[in-house]
Amino acid sequence: MLTGPDGFIGAVMAIEGISDAAVLLHGPDGCRKNLTVLSNKSYPRPEPGCGVGMPYYRGYPRVPCTGVLSMDYIHGAYEKLRDALDFVKAKNNSFVAVVCSPGASLIGDDCSKAIEECGISDKAIILDAHVLSGPFSDGMDLTIARVIEKLSSERSSPIEDSVNILGLNILTKDWRTAVEEFRTIFELMGLKVICCVGAGSSIEEMRESVNAQYNIVLCPEYARTTASFYLERYGIESISLGYSPVGFDATDDMIGIVAQMTGKDPSKAKEYVDRFRKRAYECMLSGRNDVHGRSFAIEADPSITYPLTKWLFESLSMVPASVMINDTGYEGADELLSMFLTENNLSGCLNEKRRGRLDVILCDGNTAQLEQASGNCRRGIDISFPSIMNTDFRPSPVLGPSGAMYILDRIVNPML
Repeated sequence: MLTGPDGFIGAVMAIEGISDAAVLLHGPDGCRKNLTVLSNKSYPRPEPGCGVGMPYYRGYPRVPCTGVLSMDYIHGAYEKLRDALDFVKAKNNSFVAVVCSPGASLIGDDCSKAIEECGISDKAIILDAHVLSGPFSDGMDLTIARVIEKLSSERSSPIEDSVNILGLNILTKDWRTAVEEFRTIFELMGLKVICCVGAGSSIEEMRESVNAQYNIVLCPEYARTTASFYLERYGIESISLGYSPVGFDATDDMIGIVAQMTGKDPSKAKEYVDRFRKRAYECMLSGRNDVHGRSFAIEADPSITYPLTKWLFESLSMVPASVMINDTGYEGADELLSMFLTENNLSGCLNEKRRGRLDVILCDGNTAQLEQASGNCRRGIDISFPSIMNTDFRPSPVLGPSGAMYILDRIVNPML
């Protein structure tokens, strides 16, 4: 049973993470309200003219919807779908994904025919049940792979010393900072980032991505199918730790494996990380809050949970009381996490529900706020699905050296 965001949300947010693509939701208007709010929260870019009276937007800045009504389930809603596609096409979107709500799927409107009649067969896909069902990460991953496949770009010749970044998306905590920082890190190694696939990338950048020499995977759950497609179709190998670069040591490990695979010098990139590490050390010395022995609980994707648990335990001497992993179907980091906890006599906390008052709970934003407000922890820290009540004005990622600084700031400073 899925209790968090599912593949339907993942698929829609994957398209919303492409700067010049659009989702058309074929279904009742109520089905898109959470989607448009979430998209606008994560990647706000209201389209001009999408006011209250604008057809299919009806006052919302993102995710136009056909607005299926009760009688449409009897008589069909093909004309609505066809007209909505014409409207979305006229707004000069480079790519369109048609998503049927579960209820609208029962009507049986011919989405393929509507796309063909609109003359956008070369830049539109239909996201169907096998993409929309299942874990959130699969919905993201399968959708991005479908988009790249649909673009049918030809690989001319590899661009020397070039890479794509895979596995980030617009629901990654402060994804903009993560994109910017890892672009900087890889450029310090002499690598040009062509495309950060699905995290603010354009359709043209995604076309160009097939000419990269390598893919670098930051969050494996979100790029398994995509990485396989790049390899099978274009021969592009993917570089991955098997988990995400969370904390200073894991970021160093990522730099090391990229250097090993590409033959690049890692020294400048490691100096960049060391500057953050030095500042963190000096800040910890100056503070009065000793975090040694504090209890913590984590609930997140396995590729985040493993390095974060390891870092908090080994570097900060904090003690895990509950370590819960989201169901993503990705077993690589699961196994590493289980081995690490067993080696340190901590296996009892794996998938153990939170009990009593803890010092720190790291989880999705809404739950973190609720747990802290309820007095179940001293500090709730947002590390995944964003809270609608919080806005990150300052860099607040989880990945990379800036991510380590964000987590330290939230753990050590209880009043901020």
